[in-house]
Amino acid sequence: MKFYSLLFLLPVCLNLCAASPGEDRPDTRTLHFVQDDAQDYMVSKIYILKYAQSNDVTPFVTGMVKRYNMNSVVNCIEYPRDGNQQILTVTCPVGMMPYVDDFIKKVDRPVEIEGKVPGEIIRGTGITRAVYRPKYRSGQVLVNLIVNAFINAGPYGSVYGWDQNSNQIYWKDNTSNTEFMYQFLEFLDRPAPQISITAVVYEVRESVLRDIGIDYLAWKNGPGLDLFQVGFRAFDLSSAGSAAIQAMTGPMSGFFFAPQFDASFLRILEQNGDAKIRNTAHLTISNSDTASYEIFFNPALQNLVETAQDRAAVGKSAVSEPPDGEDDEAARQISLSVIKPVACLHSGPEIDFTIPAYQPGEYGGAEGTLYFGYDMQAVNAVERNPYGSELAETTRITGNATIRLNRENILAVWNKDQEVEQTIGVPFLSSIPILKYLFGTTTTSVEHTKLYLTVKAEILNTASGCEDAGVLTRLK
Repeated sequence: MKFYSLLFLLPVCLNLCAASPGEDRPDTRTLHFVQDDAQDYMVSKIYILKYAQSNDVTPFVTGMVKRYNMNSVVNCIEYPRDGNQQILTVTCPVGMMPYVDDFIKKVDRPVEIEGKVPGEIIRGTGITRAVYRPKYRSGQVLVNLIVNAFINAGPYGSVYGWDQNSNQIYWKDNTSNTEFMYQFLEFLDRPAPQISITAVVYEVRESVLRDIGIDYLAWKNGPGLDLFQVGFRAFDLSSAGSAAIQAMTGPMSGFFFAPQFDASFLRILEQNGDAKIRNTAHLTISNSDTASYEIFFNPALQNLVETAQDRAAVGKSAVSEPPDGEDDEAARQISLSVIKPVACLHSGPEIDFTIPAYQPGEYGGAEGTLYFGYDMQAVNAVERNPYGSELAETTRITGNATIRLNRENILAVWNKDQEVEQTIGVPFLSSIPILKYLFGTTTTSVEHTKLYLTVKAEILNTASGCEDAGVLTRLK
């Protein structure tokens, strides 16, 4: 509107002021244009409230100034550093500002309101509002337990809610229920029992190895080549005494005193050994009817193998590789899974008419039971052939158990007795008793293996932590 008005009046001004150079100017006319299109001049002001809350006053002030001019702006500021100072900023036309001053003066005054503070009774109703801030548990879990357990409806309908952002529980109920609710929430609000499980796998082995006889291949390729020749010369009488003396110095005669040939073909060996293996695993778990916890140990072991060209090579051990068609979990040398553990404590103070709140360290040394499922697996190499290839043995134990806390309990026992006898020698002759030791080698291996799985569960102490180990400072 302003722009078009100037365009319309501008030619008039030019016509009135224009004159030819030769004409006289008896008088001079001056035109003044005054324009006002009803604009409001805005002004801003800052109010520091002493009694009222800025966010409570903002909606009313906004409604006032917006009705007068839509360009008005109202902001509330909370300055927590200086005692939670309440500040209100208002931008509105000059004519409206006196009314805002009068409204703020009347609103910002000390007024006692019953029921405003949590815990106070609203006048004439017997109802109070309350807020509880959980320390250890989720507020949603506690609210679900409260509503489903005993809270259904109070005077005018009780209301219980949970704020996700602050994890606070708030409710509106009568005063008697509110007092009991504080006690009940403090009793329920405690850390979930955490259990430290120590699993030990004991493995005891007793083995005996006997190797008796003659290595027929070594004998045939060694002294056995000259055996009959020496015997023939020893009984040759045509050579007289010199032949006999010479025969006495031969390989057969020297055998009884100091053999002059390799006697490695004689296999007389017995080996006894005991082995005690102990694998220990520590795992901390928490009460859960859905979660599973697992710990495993699977180092990448290596093994020396002999190739087809009689060359030694380093390969991966069989206990570190899963069998054909199995996943990587089948190759774990030792693993323990705890499935859906639930701990039940059997000790605590007797409750009569009051519910005591949780105290840090209350769980320390408590007696109880632990119900859980378990899955234990152990993989060991039990045999290697002459080429270095390993035969792996896998032991897996699964089940469910209820054990007492603070005691070592045996979950499973596995026994294995193995006796193997192997004979290598001349066919048929190596099958004859006693004579088989002259025509072959008999290897006897006796092995007894016992495996024990024990578990000890202890509840963690939830007392207050130790002193601070250090102070974290900010580097400039």
